[in-house]
Amino acid sequence: MTQTETFQDRVATAKTCSASLHLSIPTLVDKADNAVNSAYAGWPDRMAIVDLDGKIAYYGEKGPGGFKPKEVEKWLQEFRGDRSDD
Repeated sequence: MTQTETFQDRVATAKTCSASLHLSIPTLVDKADNAVNSAYAGWPDRMAIVDLDGKIAYYGEKGPGGFKPKEVEKWLQEFRGDRSDD
């Protein structure tokens, strides 16, 4: 992939990646200033969960060594268990 020049380019690239990877989760796109990346130190990789209120519910260590998928799985299972509308 080439470096994007506009926000619309970033969105198009994200859509292409999401579709080709068959992702069923929302894909968020940072603006050109990379403010979200800078604020949350998502690079190189980081696992995070944003709850239904838009708040960060889980924020893992920097990856790949800091990935703790079992913690994410536990959080998701507890979240699903707390939902009474299913």
